[in-house]
Amino acid sequence: MSSPIDAALAVSSLEELVAYLADLSEKARRGVVPVENPNTPDFIEASSAWLEGIDAFLRHHTGEAVPQVPKWSTIALIFSAGLVYE
Repeated sequence: MSSPIDAALAVSSLEELVAYLADLSEKARRGVVPVENPNTPDFIEASSAWLEGIDAFLRHHTGEAVPQVPKWSTIALIFSAGLVYE
């Protein structure tokens, strides 16, 4: 079984990131990956779900598609979305 860090380092696409976050959320929820905050799995799951629609979001708000190499602002958007996305 690989660690969350090993799995994160293997992510090389948006689709893999969505899958990684969904898996990480599920493992945190089951206690396989320990977390300090009991709401962390919900935050990660929301981030994963929001990422599935990131292309439409970016096209609407910036007029651009998802960049092949994410910008730091894209990563910030993921965290912001994780806080409010249901």
